[in-house]
Amino acid sequence: MTKKELAEKLNGRQYGDSFEDVLEDAKQSGLVMVTGASDDLMEFAGAFRDEGGCFDGGRVYFDCDGVDQEGEERANWIDAKWCDGTNRNGIQATWTYETDIPCERFDIYEQQDIYCEGLVFSIDDLR
Repeated sequence: MTKKELAEKLNGRQYGDSFEDVLEDAKQSGLVMVTGASDDLMEFAGAFRDEGGCFDGGRVYFDCDGVDQEGEERANWIDAKWCDGTNRNGIQATWTYETDIPCERFDIYEQQDIYCEGLVFSIDDLR
């Protein structure tokens, strides 16, 4: 499975929906899905599973072993924006992300509004 194929399968899901139907394929393909949860978490699922705290937005550092919970810098990062960003189509979203990691993007909805513009990246693209 490619990043693009996984992002297409995830696009349009509702906040709280399970990713169990794609989790094993993501793991086998070395892909990681990133989404927001509540007002303070960045969740990682797939080739590794972890979460990073980002209350009201912030930067989360990680590598292929997962997130550094102490905030120590690692080679890779994702900046979370809480209620301060738009998705790739210019539509307001509760959670958006910025990173220099090559990734595909998908939208998670909360009813009719975009809750999160999620990311899919390959662990092969991590430093």
